[in-house]
Amino acid sequence: MHLTPDQAANAVERNDCPKCESRAGSPCRTRAGKTAAKYHTPRFILVPTLREELEVLVPVSRGPGRPWKSGPLVEPQGYRSPCRSGSDTPAARPRSRNSSHSSMRSNRSAS
Repeated sequence: MHLTPDQAANAVERNDCPKCESRAGSPCRTRAGKTAAKYHTPRFILVPTLREELEVLVPVSRGPGRPWKSGPLVEPQGYRSPCRSGSDTPAARPRSRNSSHSSMRSNRSAS
């Protein structure tokens, strides 16, 4: 599903930004205190329809490059952060006792 720039901005701005800590309803901001030209990746991947995008531009109506202003307060949507689960994740796989790391440790202690 393709969204217009304003539809994408509205969808992204339903969530707080984990990177710049902009509240829901406001565009992302830079460290210099300006409105960012692009939404931060950790924020826009919270929107399922935008996860595959490489970048989401802040529309001209939000004033990218200008001093940042807080937008109207919006109740955060509460999308869940995308995470991997299941047996294919490294934490879920048990390490074998004969891994190269454990044998290297035993060789070092023997010397």
